[in-house]
Amino acid sequence: MFRFLIRLSRALLVAFAALVIGSVMYVEGERIAAEARSGNSVAAADTGAAHVNQHDQPAFTIVETNRRRRTIRAQVLMMGGVSMTLAGCVAPMWVVVSGLVRLLRGDPAKRTQSPEKRWSLDAPLLRFSRKSVWTIGAACQGCQIWGSTGSGKSTGSLAAICLAFLRAGFGGVFLTCKPDDRAVYERYIREAGREADLMLFGPGHKLTFNFIDAELKAGAGFVENLTALLTTVTELADRNSGHGGREDESFWRKMVRQLCRNSIQLLVMAKGKVTIADLYRLVTTAPLSVEQALSESWQKSSFCYACLEEADGKLKSAQERADYELIVSFFTFEWAGLSDRTRSTVLSSYSTTIDVLNRGVMRDLISSPESTVRPDMAQDGKLIIVDAPVMVQNELGQYLQVIFKYCLQRAQSRRDTSVNPRPVFLVCDESHLLAVSADQVFQTTARSTRTCVVYATQSISNYLAAFGGDKAEPEVHSLLGNLQLQVFHQQTDIRTNQYASELVGRARQILCNSNNSYQQDDWPLMMNGLGAPTQTTAGMQEVIDFELQPGAFTSLATGGPPKWEVEAIVYQGGRRFAETGRTWMPVTFKQKTK
Repeated sequence: MFRFLIRLSRALLVAFAALVIGSVMYVEGERIAAEARSGNSVAAADTGAAHVNQHDQPAFTIVETNRRRRTIRAQVLMMGGVSMTLAGCVAPMWVVVSGLVRLLRGDPAKRTQSPEKRWSLDAPLLRFSRKSVWTIGAACQGCQIWGSTGSGKSTGSLAAICLAFLRAGFGGVFLTCKPDDRAVYERYIREAGREADLMLFGPGHKLTFNFIDAELKAGAGFVENLTALLTTVTELADRNSGHGGREDESFWRKMVRQLCRNSIQLLVMAKGKVTIADLYRLVTTAPLSVEQALSESWQKSSFCYACLEEADGKLKSAQERADYELIVSFFTFEWAGLSDRTRSTVLSSYSTTIDVLNRGVMRDLISSPESTVRPDMAQDGKLIIVDAPVMVQNELGQYLQVIFKYCLQRAQSRRDTSVNPRPVFLVCDESHLLAVSADQVFQTTARSTRTCVVYATQSISNYLAAFGGDKAEPEVHSLLGNLQLQVFHQQTDIRTNQYASELVGRARQILCNSNNSYQQDDWPLMMNGLGAPTQTTAGMQEVIDFELQPGAFTSLATGGPPKWEVEAIVYQGGRRFAETGRTWMPVTFKQKTK
């Protein structure tokens, strides 16, 4: 509808101009025709011209010739005026009729174009300049957008990229951190004419997603996938509580992972399904000592023991029997034999996360009997906004969106792009609030799954603070190393500017220098304008220095009136831009604020 209104407006402007020009031409033709019909004025003018004639041709012949010329000119002007007037009337009618035909029959170009051609990796997606195009294949290699608060990153490059995805027919997921993110993304969807594909998931909406059931139906790797997901959420919970970044963090992660794996596998063997409520009951009723595991009172009251007994009574293959024996050994000896301090720390880290997932709105959203929305719906063109802004919902918003993001990553990893080549995007502004270690692992294979990941944040310092600990630096750079397009808006963070300069790289540069020297006796003459240096030296020096100094990123335009343009330095690994001959180029984005 938006495009139709633009086309109609242009047609009306053309029609108005054609009517004005046509009217002027017609009136001028009428004036000339009247002059040609007027015998006196024509005869007087043409007779004067005849007297000037130097040939033997009679004067009346010249008069008649000039009159005919005026008549022909008048007819041409009048016919041209009428033609332009008709064309001006036809233009808006044609736009209206063609718009109705497209509405009823669909766009022929998109209807007949095959998915393989429409979403070819070489297909253009976004034009940075007249010669430089960002393709679908390049978009599948990931994008990171940087910019200080107020730099225009969200209304500049992020808006342009989101609209490019939507207009190209991608499916995708929008994650939300700020309260107005949903309204912004909905505006982009309306502008692209994709309202029919919109789905809202989060507190206050009717859609639900049972992520455990979804992973169970996915089949192979269910236990490990769900274990990885729950430990990822636990990692986020530890980070929020200030326990992330410990030197022995890998030990605690392994212990939580082991507890999670055995709990999930035991529930699958005993109940044939897994619920958050059962997970919580199982781990909180596990034995706290070897003596307790052997006591009859614990066995009668423990949900963990009931599951062990129920799983033991079911038929199993040789592989399942071996797994069951490992589970029994873990709960009755290894877990029960841990020191109280170690066990309580692992149990606290794991059970507090499960407890959050098992309460209130979160339980209703992710533990409902039926999933009415799933991440893999994006593969069919659905546009899912996870409306749980972190700045409003706090930990609930973080957990919900990390779960949905992880399930999208798993669904993308399982898909067959030869059957369905439609690209899927994942967009997250303020991405440091939802970044986890699993993101960099998925990003290494994102291109083969046709997943276009776009993250935006203020600075690299945000990522380092979010991950924390000794491993923060390698984890952050591992993630950034797999995001090939980097867009740098105005920036005041020193570390980010240094990173940008190092990313662009160094080049050979020529520095010029000169020096003048004076003798002591020359100073009085020089003060009177009569002296001259007794010695002058000049030279050039070749150095290797940054192509872009860190200060180049501090003065980029941040948009706003009167031009509403946002400046950025765009870097893309593995290509040289035609305009600069280098891996970077300055780009101006039109600001999208309405």
